[in-house]
Amino acid sequence: MRAHDGFRNSLIMAGGFIGPFQGQSLAVVLPEFAADFGITLRQASLTMTAFLVPFATAMLFSTYLVRNLEPAKVVRCAFGVIALAAVVLALTPKWWLFVVAFMAAALANAFTSPLLQVILKEMTPEEELGKALGTYQAMQSCGLFSAPLLAGASVQFASWRAMYVVLFFLALTIVVTGLPSTPPAGAGEPREGRLRTWPVVRAALTLLTIGTCVIGFGFLLALYVGDRFDADPVLRGVVVMAGGFTSFIFARWVGSLADRFGARMVIAGGLVVAAVAFIGIGVMPSLILVAVLWGVAVLAAQGTQISINVLTLRAPGGAQILSTIQAFRFYGNALTPLVFLPIYGAVGAWVFAVSAAVLLAMSVVTVAGAGGVGRVRAAKRTRFSDTNKY
Repeated sequence: MRAHDGFRNSLIMAGGFIGPFQGQSLAVVLPEFAADFGITLRQASLTMTAFLVPFATAMLFSTYLVRNLEPAKVVRCAFGVIALAAVVLALTPKWWLFVVAFMAAALANAFTSPLLQVILKEMTPEEELGKALGTYQAMQSCGLFSAPLLAGASVQFASWRAMYVVLFFLALTIVVTGLPSTPPAGAGEPREGRLRTWPVVRAALTLLTIGTCVIGFGFLLALYVGDRFDADPVLRGVVVMAGGFTSFIFARWVGSLADRFGARMVIAGGLVVAAVAFIGIGVMPSLILVAVLWGVAVLAAQGTQISINVLTLRAPGGAQILSTIQAFRFYGNALTPLVFLPIYGAVGAWVFAVSAAVLLAMSVVTVAGAGGVGRVRAAKRTRFSDTNKY
């Protein structure tokens, strides 16, 4: 029985890998993808947008929609959709049909990503929740980290479509095996009332900030190291990949910090550490040090997200709004080119200082707002409190 439970716990981690992997699966094979379908490179790039926008939008309300259903059953159905979509992605000769299947998989991932964390929370002792969510976050980072490598290898030795064959078997394994049964999140208090509370708004703003000012900065970092250090495409990719690799190695440890020192401290500290790392990126004369600081910044941002997830899941009824809060990180990713690319064009490396200033401002909001709002929450018996009240 324990071996079976351990295997199903591994499937939860594999499920965390699938979403980011699928979202990034085309990032480095766009020329080959465009050539196979006879479309332009711009059309090929829009395929990635067709994944991200439905995914982030559905995340706004996915956990609330299924609040009265058993999470394991919803996740099983969602991975069934992903498995069917993977068959289409691997075989279809039509670009429009590929896009439809890609969007269907994105919508399914909007349910699997938060609900897997809900299941993990129910399986984990309270004092180890941060570490467990850190492990899950590490697998998501692994998905981001490995997608470019596996995509490149699939093109080198077979076809980019081979990725979706692997995806099919992973999803099918989860469908056949199933996941541990946990109770529904329940209707609880009306969701609208929770969404208007300051702690929820602050959590969403924090994730929007790290999405815009850190996680979404990968392409800008690639531009920067190319311009300043004359790095070739492979070297640029290695530098950017350092962020995902660092998170994969250390995310579990960072998650444990929320258990030891309190989530609010890790949230504020993560924002400050990311800001300091970004300031360093803009002035460092060494490409190696830039890669190290990028890894530190991404890890700090992941620590902030893990801690927000911990607070959300520990709060009564928090599972209902987990996906809503997490969606803002992905909207932040989409905002980065719109907000910071023009700034980079105007001031160059100073763009990292601008981003750092926003991160520091958000850390001040986190620290300053927690005390007063915490007293109001205590009086009203509202949510989003742990021993350090975010």
